Amino acid sequence: MIGPGEIRTKAEKIWQSGLLLRAHLRGEELFPLDIPFRKPTGKEVLERFAEVRAWMLSLREAGKESRGFGYSLDFSTVNHRQLGEQRFPSRIYFETLADLLRLIGRQRDFVCFRELTEVTLAAHPLLRPWLEQSPFNVLEGREVWPRLLAVCAYFLRNPAPGRYLRELDIPGVDSKFVEQHRRILREMLDILLPEDAVDRTVTNLAGAGFERRFGLRYDEPLVRLRLLDPALAAPFGLNDLSIPLSQFLTCNLPGRRVFITENKINGLSFPPVADALVIFGLGYGVQAIKDADWLREREIFYWGDIDTHGFGILSQLRGYFPQVRSMLMNRETLLAFRHLWVSEEAGKRCLAELAHLDEAERRLYETLRGNALGEHIRLEQERIAYAWLRQWLDENI
Repeated sequence: MIGPGEIRTKAEKIWQSGLLLRAHLRGEELFPLDIPFRKPTGKEVLERFAEVRAWMLSLREAGKESRGFGYSLDFSTVNHRQLGEQRFPSRIYFETLADLLRLIGRQRDFVCFRELTEVTLAAHPLLRPWLEQSPFNVLEGREVWPRLLAVCAYFLRNPAPGRYLRELDIPGVDSKFVEQHRRILREMLDILLPEDAVDRTVTNLAGAGFERRFGLRYDEPLVRLRLLDPALAAPFGLNDLSIPLSQFLTCNLPGRRVFITENKINGLSFPPVADALVIFGLGYGVQAIKDADWLREREIFYWGDIDTHGFGILSQLRGYFPQVRSMLMNRETLLAFRHLWVSEEAGKRCLAELAHLDEAERRLYETLRGNALGEHIRLEQERIAYAWLRQWLDENI
């Protein structure tokens, strides 16, 4: 037998489901709204008559008839063989939205929701489906909602503004505010902005994802490189450069040959090579440079660890630049430094089918992947003797 406390719990669950808020937005009428309950059986009435009477009394005392708000009761008359004519609750329901809201103490929440959504839809009617789907976003953000709308209005006036967050001139809004509320702002801006103002290839908010998605400037990753030929470095007076990624993609650096090395120290210590430069420290981040069209006109050499991930990165890079050649990633080098082998971490190896390896590279990758020479072996590139590197350069460059 349902009690007043359980009725209140059911009413709170109705609120938490968002049903009432969605109905308001859609103009749907839900009331009177019934609360399902199990009626006492004839056997229960006979055997627990005093308990049943106490139950009915508690329902009356806690209901709208006594308190002026909350749930209402309808009764039906039952002729019981032993007890005679009796009246039992046949229906428990809320006559109005106000009755339910007052019972669970949600009047202010509803009024707040109604007022904020009216303002929002007046300015941005496209947000209606989103508000219906996630109505509690409004209440969770009630303290900052006007500022969220101000940010949306700014981006509508200035799509893909090409500025840092710090530069956005929005009254009452600073860069920290946008950073703190970027999840909900992303959802709103995705709906409101024109297609050409959103880079939908950026799906993760990490790594300045919000800024990249919505056309803002940000603290870009740097591409570090060294000019290996003094003649190339002379005009700059510099040979060790860190260049913002966007500038690297279009800078068209001098040098016919480009070496890319996974390891930072190998890039720093790479020996002089005529008409060449070395890029280092990218790892799987080689995808960042895939749009550097000037690299398509260069000879490119990749030097990575001799392990499953080293070949994974090689294959990835060659997928962007088909002319890439590997260096010191061969069986001869692996066996020459057997005494310096270490192990790849179990469970974190690259086991994928790699589409961009040549035949020799593929055989060595399969050897490593299949543990044919030992379990999870790897030869880190910084363990290879410097003289071995110089010999390879002398023979191949």
